[in-house]
Amino acid sequence: MLLGVAGVGLLLLTSCVQLLPLDAIITATPTLTGYAPLTVTFDSGASTGLIASRTWNFGDPASGTENLSALPWAEHTFGDDGIYTVTLHVGTAEGETDVATVQIVVLNPPPIVSLHATPFHGPAPLTVTFDLSNTVDPAGIIPAPTGSIVSFVLDFGDGTHYAGTGADLGTPIVHSYLNPEIRTATLTVLDNDGASASASVPVVAEGVIESFAAPGYDPAGLAYDGSFLWLSDWKTCLIYRVRPLDGYVVASFEAPGMPVTPLSMDASPAGIILGDPGTPGGLAWGAGALWVACLSDGKIYKVNPFVPTSDPNHVLAELENGAFDPFALTFGGGYLWVSDLGTGLIHQVDPYTGVVVSSIDAPGVAPHSVRAVDAQGIVLVAPMGLAWDNGYLWVATGSTLFKLNPVTGAVVTSVAAPGTSPFGLAYDGRYLWNADQNGSLKGRLYRMAVP
Repeated sequence: MLLGVAGVGLLLLTSCVQLLPLDAIITATPTLTGYAPLTVTFDSGASTGLIASRTWNFGDPASGTENLSALPWAEHTFGDDGIYTVTLHVGTAEGETDVATVQIVVLNPPPIVSLHATPFHGPAPLTVTFDLSNTVDPAGIIPAPTGSIVSFVLDFGDGTHYAGTGADLGTPIVHSYLNPEIRTATLTVLDNDGASASASVPVVAEGVIESFAAPGYDPAGLAYDGSFLWLSDWKTCLIYRVRPLDGYVVASFEAPGMPVTPLSMDASPAGIILGDPGTPGGLAWGAGALWVACLSDGKIYKVNPFVPTSDPNHVLAELENGAFDPFALTFGGGYLWVSDLGTGLIHQVDPYTGVVVSSIDAPGVAPHSVRAVDAQGIVLVAPMGLAWDNGYLWVATGSTLFKLNPVTGAVVTSVAAPGTSPFGLAYDGRYLWNADQNGSLKGRLYRMAVP
């Protein structure tokens, strides 16, 4: 019998196929190793020979009927950690067989820990309810759970803790913080395969942690340089370097400035007596220097406090802007923030030029048109203290300390001032400090836990 061209080609192709040996080959994607539950796709398409049948065994009998498949490719989810041997059997119509295997390593995933505290801040004593209920073991999320949390410990951060089993996770836990402090509550859970994980939340029991006497009777400005507090006093006209541990005065120097009445004021602010050269107001630490608002001449001085006042390098720069009368200062986000005795506004000021970049209203301040003391005797309650706190502004106004969004001026939260006459503020990275004039008594410094 004669074959046409197409027939000859088919015969040759069939002969070539028959020459390829029967070879079972497994392709697994996307990975051979991962956390449970791990889904892997297996493909037998690279296998060679005249394959008439295929059988997959995923080595996972706990998956029931899902453990076997006869499809050219198959997807399988391994619900528990372990090492699984996946086997592919291929066979021809003549009964020839071949086998391929691949190992899948399924790791035990750590628990997913969820911890919520309500409320997470408030005046001490503070009672907090902790919610642990969204804590899960990922290996137990599949329809036939194979993972579980067996135990947990909730450390309240005050030297006490609560221990429970996985069955207790759905029960709220109540704890009271008796004394003012910033605590970190930490939940640590353990699953049935020995994996553990933790989550933490801050809890602030607000209030005064400690206080000590200020060096003088009329503290005004306060700043923190990373190690020490700097405190100005408008009666002594000195600026003190204070050890935060105990209020010990390490050093002091005379404030810079000249005895000139601030430009936009008809009289000194109520309660402020302008004395000899350099009556200091607010302080700020930034750009490696101490910034001093001088009530006498309305300037802001950038000084190196570590060299004598007689040293030409003591005063590094002077900023003067006739549009505002500076009092409270802080440094943050690359800018000086200045409270204005003339308007009560808080200005964002370029520390190199003294130009006002933007301004926001301070809460609890009289209208902008009101002077410090006008003909009717209206007294402007200007912000007496400012502190930069990780992108927020603390503002001392009246008897309240406000935490503001510096872009919008919106109040984020507030706490009562610890004393009767709050002035300078400083944030040390954990605590808020407040200098208070304390009426007719000697001024005090307060270290506070705040949200």
